Amino acid sequence: MKSVQDFSPNAFRAAYEQRGWTQADVAKAIGVTVGTVGRWVRGKGAPSPRLFSALAQELGVPRSRMLLPLSPDADLAVLRTRAGLRQEDVAERLGVQASDISEMELGTGRVRDEWGVTLSDLYDASLDQLAKAAEVTEGRWRAEFEAKRR
Repeated sequence: MKSVQDFSPNAFRAAYEQRGWTQADVAKAIGVTVGTVGRWVRGKGAPSPRLFSALAQELGVPRSRMLLPLSPDADLAVLRTRAGLRQEDVAERLGVQASDISEMELGTGRVRDEWGVTLSDLYDASLDQLAKAAEVTEGRWRAEFEAKRR
């Protein structure tokens, strides 16, 4: 399972400390070990999209507060995980199979025009950011494909 790539350990720590919580409090609230929370704080990992959503909810902060600024080379998977969503969640909202979302994120499938507004809303990203992420995703696939052909 993909973790939230733009997770900010420092912002996460600030969010739970502002509430007066310890790492143990966070762990108990979302059902993980204190060691897991400690790894996130040290930048040795990041929560899954599901746990990231749970963190935001339990801490009462917007997800964006615990994220680094969006990188210009963010791909579609980054937008999804920043939103705290799994591929299955997105597929359900679009009324498609999770494999359609997987292919879209691998660059072997495309973002269908009719998905644009829904994905923009789900990912809390502008249509321009969504289009740029789709270009990055496809560009990475093309580069990998070309590398394999050589």
